[in-house]
Amino acid sequence: MIVPEKKTIDEILGSDRIKYSVPKYQRSYDWGKSELQDLMEDLMQIKGTINGNLFLGNFIFDVSNSQNFEIVDGQQRLTSLSILFIALREHARYLNEPQVQEEVQKFISTYSKVRKKNAIKFEVSPNIKELYEYMADPDWNGEFPDKILQKTVKRQINRIRPIYSFIKSTIKDFNVDELSEFINAVWDSYVVVIKVENTQDVFSVFERTNARGLDLNIGDLLKNYILSYQDQTIEEKWPEIVENANGQLPRMLKYFWVSRKGYIQQSKLYNSLKLYVKELDGDETTTEEGISIFIEDLYNFSRFFKSSNSLSFENKKDWLEEFNLNELAKNEDYYSRIGRTFQALKLFRVSQPMPLIYSIFHLYRKDQKSKAELLFKALKAIENYHFINNVISGRVGNEVEKLYAEKAAEIYNSTRSFSVEIEAFLKILKTKKAIRAEFESNFIDTVIYNAKNYSLINYVFDRINNFGAKGAQYVPIYRPEIDVTKRNYNIEHFYAQSAKKQYTEEEQEFFNQIGNLIVISRHTNSALGDLKPFQKIEKIESDKKYFGNLRYIDDFINKYKTDSINWDFDKIKARSLDLAKEAYTKIWDF
Repeated sequence: MIVPEKKTIDEILGSDRIKYSVPKYQRSYDWGKSELQDLMEDLMQIKGTINGNLFLGNFIFDVSNSQNFEIVDGQQRLTSLSILFIALREHARYLNEPQVQEEVQKFISTYSKVRKKNAIKFEVSPNIKELYEYMADPDWNGEFPDKILQKTVKRQINRIRPIYSFIKSTIKDFNVDELSEFINAVWDSYVVVIKVENTQDVFSVFERTNARGLDLNIGDLLKNYILSYQDQTIEEKWPEIVENANGQLPRMLKYFWVSRKGYIQQSKLYNSLKLYVKELDGDETTTEEGISIFIEDLYNFSRFFKSSNSLSFENKKDWLEEFNLNELAKNEDYYSRIGRTFQALKLFRVSQPMPLIYSIFHLYRKDQKSKAELLFKALKAIENYHFINNVISGRVGNEVEKLYAEKAAEIYNSTRSFSVEIEAFLKILKTKKAIRAEFESNFIDTVIYNAKNYSLINYVFDRINNFGAKGAQYVPIYRPEIDVTKRNYNIEHFYAQSAKKQYTEEEQEFFNQIGNLIVISRHTNSALGDLKPFQKIEKIESDKKYFGNLRYIDDFINKYKTDSINWDFDKIKARSLDLAKEAYTKIWDF
């Protein structure tokens, strides 16, 4: 029988007897965007309070090996906590508190200076292993080297450094007492641990715990509050609101609030929504009318939330019609452009702009004199900002969350014109853009050929190929809304991969750089095969059918036809840098 146990982080990572590791079947570490900020905010709230222990959810451990527990569920949280401990240790060092350093280090590793051993408590996912263990060393100098033991770790840096930097920025002003309070808050945080001892139990428990996806806490509280009014219309609307949230009810409720009122901590949301209902009613003693207005507003927002999470252009068209924006809904180019921005944000795994985007549409609807092009300019700026800052430069997506929340409330409640509000917002957003040098170096390291990046590469070439195109001029390369095994366009290595075997492992990385990639039609891809670069250009130029309606191919041939005769790693580096410069100054400029 499986018996859940309540365990604190102190009890889990504070023990020298047990080591933790990530089993091979687990996905790589990729947690730390919006989830990290939620965790840090919750910990900040309970710091220094009495009996304010934070619940961090369920952890499932395979305890078949009594000295090495494998993490079936909880890897992302435990990894983020381990990176947090490193940041806390470094802040203790900054405050010149060696005793605190040593205490925190015990939750990272068992260190012996005499034996020159640093036994890591938690063997993290392979995608960050070398860098994490490098940082886990108590003598780490705070720098991020390009290589560790001759292995390139740039991708690991792109994964860990933004998370580590965000934590450091959150705790940078702590004095010794505040640091101690925060460390205690982390130690006293607790989870429900479920232990399993065989493969069958591992997967059955894992599937059950992850299949339930129920919205607890605020979702249940609000449901009980709403249904207490026993209004049939409200009772009919609530299930559809929950369905539109698609398992993200707490997030949707927060975004609903942010779109109207600005930033709020999740813990304060429920009481604030109750007060909002009274505000809508206009009478502090009764809320019957207020609850009806609230449910109608929430239902309308839930339709937007559902549409924003859908990849379908038709879904955007339907929502625009519901929102009485028929000018946009009746124009295929218009709703397609809106749809492409939402597709991009979903690819980026960025959701923070959603309340702001809703408010932008709300003001656009109110100001009937607004021009659609300014709306598209705003949406494109948001997309481009997150591509530059988050996808490429590796910054945490939450760095503009409070700005977005502030502007969302301002725009939603504005009495000024749409153009005045949008231009003011765009001016501020431009100041937040990562600098060119930061973008260019990261662009070359990030947009590389691998299975995980197929969608990103297609997106990049889609935007390059269609820069400035409208309506029927647009030739879609990135099409996540269709589910097919064979797509019209394929990623092609200009210097064929078959030549890799004659080079060292480090040199082989050049083959996958964006400077060696083109996207062409599937049938052209088959025709080119393993031809040499200059032969590929000759083949493409021999018949217009090989262009596959892609306008950027002309530019590519004009620029690199001569170079293709002696295409080498220097040429690949040069083209990679050319693309990075064009990306920042032209394609994703805003």
